[in-house]
Amino acid sequence: MSGLSSPDRWIRPHIAGTPDDLVIVDTDIGWDPADIVALVIAGRMVPNLAVVTADETRGRRAQLARHLLNLLGRSDVRVIAGFDLGGEDRFLMSNDHPPAPPMEDFLERIRSLDRMIAAIVELCDTTTEPIRWVGLGPMSNLNAVISRMPEISDRVTVTQMGGSLAGYRDKTQASQNFRTDYTSAGLALRALHTPRLMLADHTNAAAIQLTPDSPLLPALEHATASDWAQLLAQHLRAWFTRKPGTSMQDPLTLSAALGLPFVSVHTERIGIRADACIYRTPHGRPVQASSAVDYEAFLTWMYEMIRP
Repeated sequence: MSGLSSPDRWIRPHIAGTPDDLVIVDTDIGWDPADIVALVIAGRMVPNLAVVTADETRGRRAQLARHLLNLLGRSDVRVIAGFDLGGEDRFLMSNDHPPAPPMEDFLERIRSLDRMIAAIVELCDTTTEPIRWVGLGPMSNLNAVISRMPEISDRVTVTQMGGSLAGYRDKTQASQNFRTDYTSAGLALRALHTPRLMLADHTNAAAIQLTPDSPLLPALEHATASDWAQLLAQHLRAWFTRKPGTSMQDPLTLSAALGLPFVSVHTERIGIRADACIYRTPHGRPVQASSAVDYEAFLTWMYEMIRP
């Protein structure tokens, strides 16, 4: 696996004895560039990696993930197109990855879902080691798998980006990943054994915002930078024409899933509303929720991992 990076020292001490853990990154790559940053890091440091695309947009996210992994020298990583939620407006650089024709036939949609579930189950069956699910998008794929094959939930340790206990931005609705498919979020959170939640309370921090003034951009755009770095820079520039910054919430969630020491967690008991908002309640379901982040140490690691 020629794409594995020399900063391998970061992963070994924290996944001691289990370097062959299967890590499945469930990502809505192709919109906020933080997903590309997370996949670059995963591609450079995780030996046993697979990707499933969340909130798929007629195959475009899977195309982008495949292209990026190939640029990283990780043609060995399997990419599975996941649940299509019709998010046609949530994809940058559409001309680079034209969408497949829409599936008009209901039975074809069901067959597509069956293929996705079968592919993930097949992946899980290839290993007897622990399986780490890194949820960077809506929980549709995970819910589909555990609804069809509930025994999978006994084998998978889930770290999911989403939820808020301090109140999301307008305090009346769930955070983005839960809100996009609130039914799947509600079902999956109820089915899983003590999932780890990377709360919006800690991922929306100004400390981990990248802006157009970041010194990272010139390094990524340098004439000698790798093709994957140029691709990341291109997506960052496209994003900055829409919004003034991007929070590095996806790589932060990945770091927590890999057991790196930047995110502290503690047990909370939560209730789950019909709209997938979560709240503290003494008789609720136990989850491991983020409680504090060492942002400075995280950024040092992240910059090292994506240095061209």
